[in-house]
Amino acid sequence: MTVGELVFASVVDQRVYAAQGERGSNGVYLLGVPGRALPFVLYRAWKIGTGMVTESVDFYGPSGRLVYRWGPVVRRMLGMMDLTEERDLVEDAQFDETGMYIVSFVVEDEIVGEIECPVFVQPAPTKLPKDIEDGLRGSDVIWVGPEQNGKPSAVPVWFVYRNGRIYVLSKKEPGPEEQTVPGIPGASDVIVVTRYKATNPERRGRDAALREFHATVRTLEGPEWEEAAKLLVDRRRSRAGPPAEWIQRWRGSCAIAELTPVIPL
Repeated sequence: MTVGELVFASVVDQRVYAAQGERGSNGVYLLGVPGRALPFVLYRAWKIGTGMVTESVDFYGPSGRLVYRWGPVVRRMLGMMDLTEERDLVEDAQFDETGMYIVSFVVEDEIVGEIECPVFVQPAPTKLPKDIEDGLRGSDVIWVGPEQNGKPSAVPVWFVYRNGRIYVLSKKEPGPEEQTVPGIPGASDVIVVTRYKATNPERRGRDAALREFHATVRTLEGPEWEEAAKLLVDRRRSRAGPPAEWIQRWRGSCAIAELTPVIPL
């Protein structure tokens, strides 16, 4: 005997949901692979007997692997004669495959229903929201690091910002010669914290606020590494010697990562 019935379900990008609701087209969007998904809404309409149940949602990628699991969470169902509607905004999902996924809706360890949902890579914007752009252009230092136990483990780092991307250099083996950024190389997702000036004229010049967001990490190799190194060497403070000498010093000993902010526009 089944636990109940899944009448309707959808997985809708937050921007599409705001315009079309739960009947919008299924779809999850990434800015890079692997990477954190842009926020999306899980909608479920259940007919399940009255009481508390445990619910989860599993995303199986084109390879057949379980790539992401939402939940489990405990929810109260209204009963078989009523429709229990659940809507949850998901902001922490990470995917390492694109393509068509099978999404399984699970109650009390039983798959009650399944739908298909595509996971896409969306071209990243070349401009960010103005407050973030201003903070990046007006700062010498940002804080970068992976999330650990639900909290950022960020350290101050110098960087370069160009066309919607942030470039940071990280020494592979920690040492006093150059900065080492936690999670670079290795992490697919980091948290970035930057400051931006207060817009209140009475506080401008005396105050700054923090802006925090996730970013997808891509470690550069070959010609891309060389091009990014040319940008970074011009930003290196207290640099003694010609740029080529510093770039030569970085080759082999330092990773350069391209960070793409995960910010819905």
